[in-house]
Amino acid sequence: MREKNNWTPSEKRCGEMLASLVSINTCQPEGNEERLTDWIIERLPRKAEYTRISHGGGRASLVVKIAGRSEKGGVALIGHIDTVTCGNVNEWKDPPHQAVIREGKLYGRGAADMKGGDAAMLLVMEQLCGEEICLEKPVYFCFTADEENQGIGICAVADGGFLKNVDEVLICEPSDSRISICEKGALWLSVSVTGVSSHASRPDLGVNAVEAAYTFAEQIKQYINEKETHPILGAATASVTKLTGGIMTNMIPPHAELEMDIRTVPGISHSDILAYAKTSAENLKERFPGIRMDILVMNDRPAVETEEDNACVKRILKLADEMGMDPAPRGTYFYTDASQLIPKLPVPFVIAGPGDDKLAHCTDEYIEISSVALFAEFYYRYITDNYTAP
Repeated sequence: MREKNNWTPSEKRCGEMLASLVSINTCQPEGNEERLTDWIIERLPRKAEYTRISHGGGRASLVVKIAGRSEKGGVALIGHIDTVTCGNVNEWKDPPHQAVIREGKLYGRGAADMKGGDAAMLLVMEQLCGEEICLEKPVYFCFTADEENQGIGICAVADGGFLKNVDEVLICEPSDSRISICEKGALWLSVSVTGVSSHASRPDLGVNAVEAAYTFAEQIKQYINEKETHPILGAATASVTKLTGGIMTNMIPPHAELEMDIRTVPGISHSDILAYAKTSAENLKERFPGIRMDILVMNDRPAVETEEDNACVKRILKLADEMGMDPAPRGTYFYTDASQLIPKLPVPFVIAGPGDDKLAHCTDEYIEISSVALFAEFYYRYITDNYTAP
């Protein structure tokens, strides 16, 4: 193990790097992440190897590798480079891609979610290569497209076998200066309901699609509410996020469209939920004779976790404590690239990155630049403490 060499990038350097990333528009649904991967490639240190993964339509992901003495093992740092849409730009105090800095904060779309994490990753990569540190095992820096939608980037990284030998994964999403060891899963359902219209004075002659839809939703919510809670993430939830139907006040509605957002915790099977949903829809035919319900899965990402007593988690929490962070592990309520990577690559992972996750997707999104410096130091120390050659 090499002698410890602490390093912290200046806030000025962090702000410059982050501003460059935020100024490149990678908003969904277009993404256009290819522009950002090309920008990164142009600035890669000579020591870094890279593979650019094209997804077509201006979308791309990037895997950068700093080789070690051994090809086996190593650690992967992962950050997505797409962002959600800016919404109504007129509601922003500053243009969302102008990357305005005020009082130690950088404002802009993606500042917290998660170009702050991307900036920290790039700064660490530059530092490792600049010092010409000899690594015992490889370190990977993965910049993925489309995390905010279907996850084509992380799926391509996983399916391409780029990380097949790694020992552990750090997801560099915002974690509010703490370490997250688990995240909720997401199961999104779209339900199309077909009934029979009639005059509202004779509901017995029709089949009310709207009533059937919300009856279905209530049954799903009750099913989810009866599930066991998780010690960190708490309870699973089921929310109706869209319900449309009806023609006129005096007509029994023959059609309804329902969407549900179900957030699960580790231990809850999505296939069990789907089986229950289909059984519930079938059973509702007794209460609503002639009803038809078609269920479509819009999104299916399982909950994932790493046990607190895992050696990787212990090392990371110890370092967090040494650096003045809260060493108590937390959970992440939204899904990350881990939801599509870890089921295919079952290695220990944590979610740890700069920024407050409560600011993700908000108008006037911002990040404390000091948190980028903090996590750049954190990643650097973890890599040099655990992966450098003697």
